[in-house]
Amino acid sequence: MNRILSFLVFILVVSVVYFLMHYFVFKTVSKHIPLSAKIKTVLKYFFLFSGLSWPLGMILSRWLGFHYLNHYAFIWLGILAISFFFLVIVRILNLVFPQKIFFITIMALGLVGLVSIYSILNNMRIPAVKTISISLKKLPASLSGFRIVQLSDLHLDSHKSPLRIAKIVEKVNALNPDLIVITGDLIDGDITTDQLFCDSLKKMKASHGIIAVTGNHEFYAGIEYFMELSRKLNMKVLRNERQTIADGLEIVGIDDDEGKRFSKMGPDLDAAMKDCDTTKPVILLRHRPDEFDRAVEKGVDFQISGHTHAGQIPPMDLLVYLFLKYPYGLYQKNGSYIYTSCGTGYWGPPMRLFSRAEIVLFILVPTTKEFLAPPSYHR
Repeated sequence: MNRILSFLVFILVVSVVYFLMHYFVFKTVSKHIPLSAKIKTVLKYFFLFSGLSWPLGMILSRWLGFHYLNHYAFIWLGILAISFFFLVIVRILNLVFPQKIFFITIMALGLVGLVSIYSILNNMRIPAVKTISISLKKLPASLSGFRIVQLSDLHLDSHKSPLRIAKIVEKVNALNPDLIVITGDLIDGDITTDQLFCDSLKKMKASHGIIAVTGNHEFYAGIEYFMELSRKLNMKVLRNERQTIADGLEIVGIDDDEGKRFSKMGPDLDAAMKDCDTTKPVILLRHRPDEFDRAVEKGVDFQISGHTHAGQIPPMDLLVYLFLKYPYGLYQKNGSYIYTSCGTGYWGPPMRLFSRAEIVLFILVPTTKEFLAPPSYHR
C-alpha cells in the first residue's frame, strides 16, 4: 500500500511540475511577443496537445504498441526543458531591460531552436570511446594492462534502435576487453523477447565475461525482465555481492537504491564486501555515484558509476553539477578513484548538448609513483 501511495504522489508531483512548465513557457512567450487572438488560440491548442502527448504516448505505446506519439513527446519534453531554461533568463533580464524584452525573447527562442537541433544531432552520433589509464597500488604486475570496458545507461526499450546497439557492440568488441561492466539502467522495458536486441548483446565478448549491477530503471521496468535478460546473455549480476576476477581483482557490485521500494533489498556495501580480500584491488560497481567517500574508507580502490547522464540538456546539466559531488568524469580521493560516466545511451529526450554518449575503456596499470594518464578519446 505504501509503495502504491508513494508512486501516486511521485506521479502527481511530476505531473504538476510538467504542466507548470508548459504554463510558464506559454505565458512568457505570449506576454513578451505581441500575438493576435487567433494565433494565441492556436498556440494554446498546440501546448495542450504537446503537453498531453507524453501521457497519451505512454498509454498507446504500452497497450497498443504505437510508438510514434512517444517519439514526438520525448523530443517535445527536451524542447520544453530548454525553453524553460532560456525563458527563466528572459524573465530575469526583463527586470533589467524591460524596453528590450521583445528582442530578448526573440533571441531566446532562436537559441532554443539552435540548441534543440544541435542536441538532437549530437545525440544521434554513435558513442565515442574514452580511454583512461587507472593507476592502482595493489595491482599485480601480471594484470598490468587489464582492460575493463564500461557501458552505462543504455535504457533499452522498443523506442531504441537495434542498429545503434549493434554498432555499439562492434565498438566494444574491437577494444578487446578483458572484462565488460554494465553499471545499471541497461533496460527501460521488456526486451527479452526482442531478437534483434538479444542477438546483438549476445555478441559482446570479454575474456572474463560481463558483470552488471542494477540501476533504478531495472526496477521501474521490472527486475524480473532484467534477470531474465542476464541469463540469456550469460551476464553475471552482482546484487550486494563480490566476485574475484583473474585471481587478482575483487569486483564488488551493489543494488540500486530503488531496490528498497521494489524488492526490499537496496544497496548494502557492508554485505557486498564481506570476506572481500582488500589486499587485492577492489573495484566497486554502483549505478549512482554515491557514497564514494565511505567506499574509500571500506577499502575500495576504484568505483565505476553512471546514472547522471551529465544532465543531457539544460537545465538538468546545470542541476547535476550543482547538486552532485561526482557528476561526471574522473575524481580522486586518498589514492582511490571514482569515474562517473555520462552514459552510453540516453533517457527521455533524444538530446545531448555539452556531453556525448560514451563507451569507456579503463586500462589498469600498477602504481610505481603517483601517476594518472590523461584521458584520450577515440571514435
